Amino acid sequence: MSAVTHRSRTRLVLTAASAALAALSLTACADGGGVQSEGPASSSAAGKQGGGTPQEPAGKGKSGSGSGNEGGNGVGKDNGDGINAVPAGSAADKDGTEEAAASGSRSGKAGRKPVTCSAANTEVTVTEVSRPINHLLLTATNTGTAPCFAYSAPLLRFDESAQSALAIVEDSKPQAVVTLAPGESAYAGILTWVPDGGHDLRSQRLDVLFAARNGGSTGSMVKLPLPGKGVTVNDGAAVTYWQTDVATALTW
Repeated sequence: MSAVTHRSRTRLVLTAASAALAALSLTACADGGGVQSEGPASSSAAGKQGGGTPQEPAGKGKSGSGSGNEGGNGVGKDNGDGINAVPAGSAADKDGTEEAAASGSRSGKAGRKPVTCSAANTEVTVTEVSRPINHLLLTATNTGTAPCFAYSAPLLRFDESAQSALAIVEDSKPQAVVTLAPGESAYAGILTWVPDGGHDLRSQRLDVLFAARNGGSTGSMVKLPLPGKGVTVNDGAAVTYWQTDVATALTW
Protein backbone atom coordinates (compact mmCIF):
# COMPACT_ATOMS: atom_id res chain seq x y z
CA MET A 1 0.00 0.00 0.00
CA SER A 2 1.35 3.40 -0.90
CA ALA A 3 2.10 6.15 1.65
CA VAL A 4 -0.56 8.39 0.08
CA THR A 5 -3.28 5.79 0.56
CA HIS A 6 -2.24 5.22 4.21
CA ARG A 7 -2.42 8.96 5.02
CA SER A 8 -5.86 9.21 3.36
CA ARG A 9 -7.22 6.42 5.50
CA THR A 10 -5.74 8.02 8.63
CA ARG A 11 -7.48 11.33 7.83
CA LEU A 12 -10.77 9.47 7.32
CA VAL A 13 -10.47 7.76 10.74
CA LEU A 14 -9.61 11.04 12.50
CA THR A 15 -12.45 12.84 10.73
CA ALA A 16 -14.94 10.16 11.74
CA ALA A 17 -13.76 10.25 15.37
CA SER A 18 -14.03 14.05 15.47
CA ALA A 19 -17.55 13.91 14.08
CA ALA A 20 -18.56 11.34 16.70
CA LEU A 21 -17.19 13.49 19.52
CA ALA A 22 -19.00 16.55 18.17
CA ALA A 23 -22.26 14.63 17.98
CA LEU A 24 -21.88 13.45 21.56
CA SER A 25 -21.13 16.97 22.71
CA LEU A 26 -24.22 18.37 20.95
CA THR A 27 -26.40 15.61 22.45
CA ALA A 28 -25.12 16.33 25.98
CA CYS A 29 -25.82 20.04 25.63
CA ALA A 30 -29.34 19.38 24.38
CA ASP A 31 -30.10 16.98 27.27
CA GLY A 32 -28.57 19.20 29.96
CA GLY A 33 -26.84 16.13 31.42
CA GLY A 34 -23.26 16.90 30.48
CA VAL A 35 -20.60 17.12 33.21
CA GLN A 36 -18.57 20.30 33.33
CA SER A 37 -15.12 20.21 34.79
CA GLU A 38 -14.74 23.94 35.24
CA GLY A 39 -17.08 26.73 36.49
CA PRO A 40 -20.73 26.63 37.65
CA ALA A 41 -23.60 25.54 35.49
CA SER A 42 -24.97 28.24 33.25
CA SER A 43 -28.07 30.19 34.27
CA SER A 44 -30.11 28.77 31.42
CA ALA A 45 -29.19 25.18 32.26
CA ALA A 46 -29.99 25.69 35.94
CA GLY A 47 -33.32 27.23 35.00
CA LYS A 48 -34.27 24.25 32.82
CA GLN A 49 -33.31 21.66 35.44
CA GLY A 50 -34.10 23.24 38.83
CA GLY A 51 -37.06 25.51 38.13
CA GLY A 52 -35.03 28.70 38.53
CA THR A 53 -35.29 31.70 36.25
CA PRO A 54 -32.67 32.29 33.59
CA GLN A 55 -31.80 35.65 35.18
CA GLU A 56 -30.83 34.15 38.55
CA PRO A 57 -28.65 31.13 39.35
CA ALA A 58 -30.62 28.37 41.07
CA GLY A 59 -30.07 28.26 44.83
CA LYS A 60 -29.81 32.04 45.25
CA GLY A 61 -32.47 34.35 46.64
CA LYS A 62 -33.35 37.68 45.20
CA SER A 63 -31.60 39.56 47.95
CA GLY A 64 -29.48 36.86 49.57
CA SER A 65 -27.06 34.10 48.76
CA GLY A 66 -26.97 30.38 49.42
CA SER A 67 -25.65 27.07 48.24
CA GLY A 68 -27.36 25.22 45.37
CA ASN A 69 -27.18 21.57 44.34
CA GLU A 70 -27.10 20.00 40.90
CA GLY A 71 -30.90 19.93 40.72
CA GLY A 72 -31.06 23.70 41.10
CA ASN A 73 -32.44 23.69 44.67
CA GLY A 74 -30.79 25.90 47.25
CA VAL A 75 -31.10 27.51 50.67
CA GLY A 76 -31.38 31.28 50.72
CA LYS A 77 -30.63 33.42 53.79
CA ASP A 78 -33.15 36.09 52.94
CA ASN A 79 -36.44 36.17 51.06
CA GLY A 80 -35.38 34.69 47.74
CA ASP A 81 -36.60 31.69 45.77
CA GLY A 82 -34.83 29.24 48.11
CA ILE A 83 -36.08 28.11 51.58
CA ASN A 84 -35.70 30.80 54.23
CA ALA A 85 -34.21 28.67 57.00
CA VAL A 86 -31.65 29.13 59.79
CA PRO A 87 -29.15 26.31 60.20
CA ALA A 88 -29.34 24.56 63.57
CA GLY A 89 -26.65 25.78 65.93
CA SER A 90 -26.33 29.18 64.26
CA ALA A 91 -26.24 32.40 66.26
CA ALA A 92 -29.86 33.22 65.46
CA ASP A 93 -30.98 29.73 66.45
CA LYS A 94 -29.03 29.97 69.71
CA ASP A 95 -30.53 33.34 70.57
CA GLY A 96 -34.04 32.05 69.96
CA THR A 97 -33.42 28.98 72.13
CA GLU A 98 -32.01 31.06 74.99
CA GLU A 99 -34.95 33.46 74.82
CA ALA A 100 -37.44 30.59 74.92
CA ALA A 101 -35.59 29.00 77.83
CA ALA A 102 -35.57 32.29 79.74
CA SER A 103 -39.27 32.76 79.05
CA GLY A 104 -40.02 29.23 80.23
CA SER A 105 -37.98 29.80 83.37
CA ARG A 106 -39.80 32.99 84.19
CA SER A 107 -43.27 31.53 83.55
CA GLY A 108 -42.37 28.52 85.61
CA LYS A 109 -41.34 30.64 88.58
CA ALA A 110 -44.42 32.88 88.38
CA GLY A 111 -46.68 29.85 88.01
CA ARG A 112 -45.52 27.90 91.10
CA LYS A 113 -48.34 26.09 92.86
CA PRO A 114 -49.68 28.03 95.88
CA VAL A 115 -49.37 26.52 99.36
CA THR A 116 -51.00 27.24 102.71
CA CYS A 117 -49.47 30.07 104.73
CA SER A 118 -47.86 28.78 107.91
CA ALA A 119 -45.05 29.54 110.33
CA ALA A 120 -42.69 27.73 107.94
CA ASN A 121 -43.11 30.19 105.05
CA THR A 122 -44.04 33.48 106.73
CA GLU A 123 -42.64 36.02 109.16
CA VAL A 124 -45.20 37.10 111.77
CA THR A 125 -45.03 40.31 113.81
CA VAL A 126 -47.35 42.13 116.22
CA THR A 127 -47.32 45.90 116.82
CA GLU A 128 -49.34 48.34 118.93
CA VAL A 129 -51.22 51.06 117.04
CA SER A 130 -52.26 54.50 118.27
CA ARG A 131 -55.63 54.45 116.47
CA PRO A 132 -57.98 52.93 117.17
CA ILE A 133 -57.25 52.50 120.85
CA ASN A 134 -57.07 49.06 122.46
CA HIS A 135 -55.91 47.50 119.13
CA LEU A 136 -52.90 45.54 117.94
CA LEU A 137 -51.88 44.83 114.33
CA LEU A 138 -50.78 41.36 113.34
CA THR A 139 -48.74 41.09 110.12
CA ALA A 140 -47.78 37.93 108.22
CA THR A 141 -45.27 38.31 105.35
CA ASN A 142 -44.66 35.55 102.80
CA THR A 143 -40.96 34.67 103.00
CA GLY A 144 -41.22 31.60 100.77
CA THR A 145 -40.72 31.17 97.03
CA ALA A 146 -44.33 30.23 96.19
CA PRO A 147 -47.62 32.09 96.73
CA CYS A 148 -49.49 31.11 99.88
CA PHE A 149 -53.13 31.22 100.97
CA ALA A 150 -53.91 32.95 104.28
CA TYR A 151 -57.07 31.05 105.14
CA SER A 152 -59.76 32.40 107.43
CA ALA A 153 -58.36 34.27 110.44
CA PRO A 154 -55.29 33.73 112.59
CA LEU A 155 -55.94 31.50 115.59
CA LEU A 156 -54.79 33.51 118.61
CA ARG A 157 -54.42 33.10 122.29
CA PHE A 158 -52.86 35.39 124.83
CA ASP A 159 -50.52 33.67 127.25
CA GLU A 160 -51.94 30.86 129.35
CA SER A 161 -52.54 33.08 132.37
CA ALA A 162 -55.00 35.23 130.38
CA GLN A 163 -57.70 33.27 128.59
CA SER A 164 -58.67 30.85 125.81
CA ALA A 165 -58.58 31.41 122.04
CA LEU A 166 -59.80 34.77 120.76
CA ALA A 167 -63.17 35.11 119.05
CA ILE A 168 -63.22 35.92 115.31
CA VAL A 169 -65.06 38.99 113.99
CA GLU A 170 -67.35 37.40 111.41
CA ASP A 171 -68.28 40.73 109.84
CA SER A 172 -64.66 41.10 108.69
CA LYS A 173 -64.75 38.06 106.39
CA PRO A 174 -63.38 39.06 102.93
CA GLN A 175 -64.99 38.04 99.66
CA ALA A 176 -62.07 35.79 98.75
CA VAL A 177 -59.20 34.03 100.45
CA VAL A 178 -56.19 36.32 100.80
CA THR A 179 -53.35 35.13 98.54
CA LEU A 180 -49.81 36.33 99.20
CA ALA A 181 -47.15 36.38 96.52
CA PRO A 182 -43.57 36.07 97.82
CA GLY A 183 -42.79 39.28 99.74
CA GLU A 184 -46.43 40.33 100.19
CA SER A 185 -48.18 40.70 103.57
CA ALA A 186 -51.58 39.99 105.11
CA TYR A 187 -52.97 41.89 108.11
CA ALA A 188 -55.33 41.13 110.99
CA GLY A 189 -56.63 43.57 113.57
CA ILE A 190 -56.74 42.49 117.21
CA LEU A 191 -59.19 44.09 119.64
CA THR A 192 -57.60 43.60 123.07
CA TRP A 193 -60.42 44.65 125.40
CA VAL A 194 -63.90 46.23 125.61
CA PRO A 195 -65.44 48.26 128.46
CA ASP A 196 -67.82 45.51 129.56
CA GLY A 197 -65.54 42.57 128.84
CA GLY A 198 -65.15 41.28 132.31
CA HIS A 199 -62.03 41.12 134.46
CA ASP A 200 -58.95 42.73 132.91
CA LEU A 201 -55.64 40.89 132.78
CA ARG A 202 -52.14 41.84 131.74
CA SER A 203 -50.67 39.64 129.01
CA GLN A 204 -47.01 39.42 127.98
CA ARG A 205 -47.22 37.09 124.98
CA LEU A 206 -49.36 36.26 121.97
CA ASP A 207 -49.54 32.72 120.56
CA VAL A 208 -50.33 32.47 116.83
CA LEU A 209 -51.44 29.54 114.68
CA PHE A 210 -52.42 29.60 110.99
CA ALA A 211 -55.75 28.16 109.89
CA ALA A 212 -55.84 25.16 107.56
CA ARG A 213 -57.99 25.11 104.43
CA ASN A 214 -60.57 22.71 105.81
CA GLY A 215 -60.63 24.01 109.38
CA GLY A 216 -58.35 23.57 112.35
CA SER A 217 -54.75 24.75 112.37
CA THR A 218 -51.64 24.00 110.36
CA GLY A 219 -47.94 24.21 111.13
CA SER A 220 -46.25 25.11 114.37
CA MET A 221 -47.20 27.85 116.84
CA VAL A 222 -45.52 31.24 116.74
CA LYS A 223 -44.99 32.89 120.14
CA LEU A 224 -44.66 36.66 119.98
CA PRO A 225 -43.73 38.97 122.86
CA LEU A 226 -46.22 41.82 123.27
CA PRO A 227 -45.07 45.46 123.10
CA GLY A 228 -43.78 47.23 126.21
CA LYS A 229 -44.64 45.55 129.51
CA GLY A 230 -47.57 43.74 127.97
CA VAL A 231 -51.14 44.74 127.08
CA THR A 232 -54.44 44.71 128.92
CA VAL A 233 -56.87 42.05 127.68
CA ASN A 234 -60.30 40.74 128.71
CA ASP A 235 -63.02 38.43 127.45
CA GLY A 236 -64.06 40.95 124.79
CA ALA A 237 -60.80 40.42 122.84
CA ALA A 238 -61.28 39.38 119.21
CA VAL A 239 -59.40 39.15 115.89
CA THR A 240 -60.41 39.88 112.28
CA TYR A 241 -60.01 37.69 109.22
CA TRP A 242 -56.82 38.18 107.24
CA GLN A 243 -57.00 41.34 105.11
CA THR A 244 -54.93 42.70 102.24
CA ASP A 245 -54.39 46.17 103.78
CA VAL A 246 -53.86 47.73 107.20
CA ALA A 247 -56.82 50.13 107.07
CA THR A 248 -59.34 47.36 106.53
CA ALA A 249 -57.78 45.20 109.24
CA LEU A 250 -58.19 48.00 111.81
CA THR A 251 -61.81 48.82 110.88
CA TRP A 252 -63.37 46.61 113.57
